[in-house]
Amino acid sequence: MGRVSAPRLFAVLAVTAVLAAGCGSGSSSNDGASGGGTTPPAPSGSLELRPVYAHYTQGAPLGAQLGPAVPTDLLTALKGHDCSSKPSELQGKLLVCDSDQTVYLLEDPIVSGGVASATPEQVGHKKLWFLKVALDAQATGTLSQAAQSAAGSELAIVLDDKVLSTQIVDPSMANGQLAITGSFDQAQATRLAQQLTAS
Repeated sequence: MGRVSAPRLFAVLAVTAVLAAGCGSGSSSNDGASGGGTTPPAPSGSLELRPVYAHYTQGAPLGAQLGPAVPTDLLTALKGHDCSSKPSELQGKLLVCDSDQTVYLLEDPIVSGGVASATPEQVGHKKLWFLKVALDAQATGTLSQAAQSAAGSELAIVLDDKVLSTQIVDPSMANGQLAITGSFDQAQATRLAQQLTAS
């Protein structure tokens, strides 16, 4: 599915609803890789917020893909990446997928860990659930700076080298509140909340 359609709109609406209430693998890293050190893995269960350099969804028009003018070698790597394999490092960036098989090329994390709370919330009267996440003071400070300097860019929410959700950076994120959206039922959302808050 395209990245500019319903999932992104849903993520933005979910974030807005959360704030108003008050508060969804790579081959060898040598596939076109050159330069840059490897991206250190986060501890298991640690949430990461990573700027999106580019992403590729099979079948979506290239004009709908987000990111800068991606060099040909990186675009080839994105197109050829097998999401059933492990994430890898490509030219200093993390090559990883989400549950919809969209391939992402991500920058180093701006926030790693720092989850103060994660609460499953139901979407209206539907059977879908999302997570309302509050960051601790240190992570909130870092995200607040990014929210001011990188407004309008795309941010991936990553757990255990899997993209859970993406959001457009907005100054409203400065309060350290995020929403993780996806096709979660109550049990899945509860398990994910437990993963994020496990010490």
